Amino acid sequence: MKNLNDTAFTLLEVLLSSVIFVISVAGVFATLNAVRTPVANKERALAAAVFGKQVLETLRSSVSEQSSANFYVTCSGTCTDFSLALGTHQISVATLSSVNLTWPQVLNSTPYPDGNPPVLSYTVSCADGSSSPCTNPQVAHKVVLNIVY
Repeated sequence: MKNLNDTAFTLLEVLLSSVIFVISVAGVFATLNAVRTPVANKERALAAAVFGKQVLETLRSSVSEQSSANFYVTCSGTCTDFSLALGTHQISVATLSSVNLTWPQVLNSTPYPDGNPPVLSYTVSCADGSSSPCTNPQVAHKVVLNIVY
């Protein structure tokens, strides 16, 4: 009786190596996806920080344009204008475009991660903590900016 050729792979060896290869490739893709998610989140956070700086610079540049009478105006409820009036301001995309600001594209992507569109709001108060109107006209305003993306 003749010996069979033992140099070829058996079907079992081919199937086992295929399974090992598929598991390895799946592990590589899972790792790449796990690394990409924090990078995308950091990109969005960086875009929000740069956008926040642009918003604050625009508000700062409007100080010289506003008269002192308008500077100490207090909003009742939520303000929708882009000004330094004391109170909380909820800013829409249309209001931003009126002062030549646009949402960064990376923050304005749909679908939104939490289902809600990005929101820009800021609160203007007296820097010395006094109630509005500020008791000392020499006191600067404090602006707390909040960007939800």
